[in-house]
Amino acid sequence: MKRSLATLATLGIIAWSQSASAQPRGTHIASDGIEIVTGIMDYDLSGTGRTIPLTIRATKALSEHVSFEAGATIANPDQQFGRSSFTAPEVRVVYTWRLGRVLPFIAGGGGFSATQSDFLGTRWRSTLLAGGGARVELNDRIYAIGELRLRGVTRKFAGSTGEFLGGLGWRL
Repeated sequence: MKRSLATLATLGIIAWSQSASAQPRGTHIASDGIEIVTGIMDYDLSGTGRTIPLTIRATKALSEHVSFEAGATIANPDQQFGRSSFTAPEVRVVYTWRLGRVLPFIAGGGGFSATQSDFLGTRWRSTLLAGGGARVELNDRIYAIGELRLRGVTRKFAGSTGEFLGGLGWRL
C-alpha cells in the first residue's frame, strides 16, 4: 500500500508540474465516459487470497464536479470450497476536482455481488463500496486512472475486498 500511495503521489506531482497553461481550467472535471481498470484484489469472502479483477464502467456527469458511475467487477477467487466466480454490479457517486492535469476523486456507492461455485451454487449478497484515486489526462479524450477501492459484502460486512486498480478511460 505504501508503494501504491508513493507511486500515485509521484504521478500527481509530475502531472501537476507539467500542467502549466496547456490545459484550460474548468473543463472536463466530471465527464461522460467509459473506463476499463484492472489490478489486484485482496479478498476475504469464504476464504482469503488475492486475484486479478476486471472492472468496466460507464460514467455520466451530473454537474461540474459530480458524476454517476455504473459498472461491474468480475474476478475468479479461490475459496475454501474451490475456485469460484465473483461478479459485482454496482453504482457509485463520484466527486472530482482539478489539480492541473490530475483529477483526484472520492467515491461511494453500492450494489450486490454474486459468487458462484460448483459446491455452493450462487450466493447473492449486498455490497457497499468506497474509494478514491486520481485520473491523469493524457489528451483531450483519454486519461489514466489509479484507484484504491474497498468493498464490504453483506449488511454486516462478513466479507470484504480491497482493490488496487489502474486503467484507462475515454471521454465520450
